[in-house]
Amino acid sequence: MYLGVHVSISGKISESVERAQALGCTAMQIFSRNPRQWRQLPLSETAAQEFRHKREASSVKIVAVHIPYLINLATGYDVLYKKSIEAYIEDIRETSLLGADYLVTHMGSYKNITLKEGMSQFIKALDIVFKETKDNKNVRLLLENTAGSGHWLGYTFDHHKKIFDSVKDNSRLGICLDTAHAFAAGYDIRREETFNALIEDIDRKVGRAALRVVHLNDSQSDLGSHIDHHDHIGKGFIGLKGFKHIVNHPSLKEAAFILETPKDKPTADKLNLNRVKKLINKT
Repeated sequence: MYLGVHVSISGKISESVERAQALGCTAMQIFSRNPRQWRQLPLSETAAQEFRHKREASSVKIVAVHIPYLINLATGYDVLYKKSIEAYIEDIRETSLLGADYLVTHMGSYKNITLKEGMSQFIKALDIVFKETKDNKNVRLLLENTAGSGHWLGYTFDHHKKIFDSVKDNSRLGICLDTAHAFAAGYDIRREETFNALIEDIDRKVGRAALRVVHLNDSQSDLGSHIDHHDHIGKGFIGLKGFKHIVNHPSLKEAAFILETPKDKPTADKLNLNRVKKLINKT
């Protein structure tokens, strides 16, 4: 398995690699720009090259970039929809320029339209995005599951299956499984048999090989709450016992486990990583 955290790009984007390296990460995730704003300046080739060189010289083997929060490919608002498609195209090209492996995305909110219409919007948008980024096939787009709040797509893997079955080129798609989101959506992954059943369900619907990244997060919210609120590993409702069978699942040996746990003190990432490492079977 590969193990790491979401790291800051404060300063220069290449400094994120140094932060991951200092924590002993073999995987990392970043935002390539401010996640709560539309793009201000494009990523320069110089900055991307420096990132690539530092990554190649580090212990980091897997890099994921997370899509910004503002983007929404499931919306019925035409202006936002068009702007989101343009931003998606830019983000895939930027992820490719960084030499990153994955672009992790939420599937959007269909608040002002129906679920069926929101799904159709998302699928049509992906076809446009993939057509416009046909030279960036080194980047796999990972669809993240959600907690099921509001009008967000992705709280059931039936949504993922529909997208995989409907886009023109699903070879560029994959899955990012968020443990806190799954728990809040109603999957009691504290139980080994339930987690095994979830992995089997993903396998039936999209293929087990599609599952490339696991966002390893405990949950401050209880089972089925539909509230997305991450907690430190072992400190939330999932607990250390629940994470033990997750990190040791035989189907996830090649997956990247990336923590998005709270950073409420300077040592938080190190403490959470150490808790996970103690759960990993050494045999």
